[in-house]
Amino acid sequence: MDDAKTIKRLGIEDEEIEIRLTDIVQFFKKSQRHIFLGVLIGLLIGGLYAFSKQSMYTAQVTVMPEVQSKGAGSLGSLGSLAGLAGISLDNLGGQDAIRPDLYPNVLQSVPFALDLLEQPVYSQKLQTKVKLYEFTRQVSATDLFGSISSLFSSKNVEISQDKKSDPKNFSKAIQVTKEQDELIKGVQESVSATYDKKTGIITIVAIEPDPVVAATVARLSLEYLTNYITTYRTEKARKQVDFLVQQVSEAKAKYQAAEYALSAYRDRNRNLFLESAKIGEQRLQADYLLTQSVNNELSKQLEQAKIKVQEETPIFKTLEPPIVPLRKSGPKRMLIILGFGVAGAFFSMVIVLVRLISRQHPNPAA
Repeated sequence: MDDAKTIKRLGIEDEEIEIRLTDIVQFFKKSQRHIFLGVLIGLLIGGLYAFSKQSMYTAQVTVMPEVQSKGAGSLGSLGSLAGLAGISLDNLGGQDAIRPDLYPNVLQSVPFALDLLEQPVYSQKLQTKVKLYEFTRQVSATDLFGSISSLFSSKNVEISQDKKSDPKNFSKAIQVTKEQDELIKGVQESVSATYDKKTGIITIVAIEPDPVVAATVARLSLEYLTNYITTYRTEKARKQVDFLVQQVSEAKAKYQAAEYALSAYRDRNRNLFLESAKIGEQRLQADYLLTQSVNNELSKQLEQAKIKVQEETPIFKTLEPPIVPLRKSGPKRMLIILGFGVAGAFFSMVIVLVRLISRQHPNPAA
């Protein structure tokens, strides 16, 4: 008997769960005022949020880097001997350790962000030339949410600047404060780079709340990347040049000293025909010829090393230079407002639906 009642009750509930199109239309008619109120509240909140966000401008620069490969020619005499034996070593050569597809990682590094923050930029909004970190501070202070968050975080920033985890820097690592960490994250979010493997083109994009600053940051990012790659590829050759410059300077001093000693000896023993005098002259002349040969050889190597530096220097062909944007790229205020309006309508329908279900199925315990 109890089972029959239970089945009957379940059958009634199943019939109540069934939803018809007319029920949906009736639901919207009854709750249209609440939905309209939810949409209105959503649009109001969305408008406040959208217009509190700063206008952002996007500038980009596209470049085509030179890809240098090291084949059998870099193996020197070994490659020549292999060629005589009929063996090709071209496949043994590989590209540089830092490939173009790794270039975007350079612009996401902490050293790049710290270097960029110290660069001067001209702001159209501020009508002055300041460093990038100062521009970021002043612009974020004008933002509604940035000024509110700074009120709560300013005290902590001052404490973190005074206290360092490694004051004497025994770790030999980069130390940043909380404020610097926030600025670094801002740079990493605003500057990005992409590499197209098909075309070999690198695109650097900078997004800033000032059009002139955006174009400047894009240019500075390209300059940093160019200098970084150039330094990486020519570092060994430049060290060789510095070493040879020092060696040539010392060899030249020894050569000049030997030349002066030989000339002075000949002047002193011009009219002497002794064998001992001839032996002394031969020794000085041998020293002179040796120092002259060493000086000439080192000078030749120095010129070759300078040519090597020029050969190793990569070329970055700029396809599209940075242009000061005339139109803002964000935020999309209308989309934000519409999104908040849709969210307001959805939440209002959920609230009305929950109330309707609670009325139809009151809590038995109550």
